[in-house]
Amino acid sequence: MILGITGGIGTGKSTILNILEEYGFIVIEADKLGHETMGKGQEAYLEIIKKFGRDVLDGEEQIDRVKLGEMAFHEPEVLEKLNEIVHPAVIRQIKKIINSNQEKNIVIESAILFEAGVNKLCDEVWYIYSDRDARIKRLKESRGLTEEKIENIMKKQLKEKEFEQKSDVVIDNTTTIENTKSQIEKLLVFHKVLC
Repeated sequence: MILGITGGIGTGKSTILNILEEYGFIVIEADKLGHETMGKGQEAYLEIIKKFGRDVLDGEEQIDRVKLGEMAFHEPEVLEKLNEIVHPAVIRQIKKIINSNQEKNIVIESAILFEAGVNKLCDEVWYIYSDRDARIKRLKESRGLTEEKIENIMKKQLKEKEFEQKSDVVIDNTTTIENTKSQIEKLLVFHKVLC
């Protein structure tokens, strides 16, 4: 089974990945792969320099992801150009992992699963939902973000209704980990991943 996991910032996607990993799923985090493809000498590295110039490099000739991230956050055309480079590179990496693990269950996590077209690689997509207050509380505690910063990020992501309409399943991760685990176990039993 190739499972896609998506949801907005602070919905607890990492918790879901940990649970699925316990059940033997190979975990692919698209965001981490994106960072890897930007590493020096990697697939997206030279294309990014060609497109944005050497100003995006730090003192060690690595791509300054913070600087590039700030540019992309404030300038939609920068984000669009960056995505045109990084998304295809990430999809190629995901396909390689899938091809070398044909007999295994795989979960692919991405906040932009639909926007990047990663959902096309999945048998099923689960939307991880958490109510707004739970998300804000989590992000303040785990990442030290301000409410204003959280609001700005949330505004740029798909709305709950869009996630729900595009996904096959909604997992409610607002309350306890036991409740979340119970929802996941029922789905895995249904798909005969768990007996």
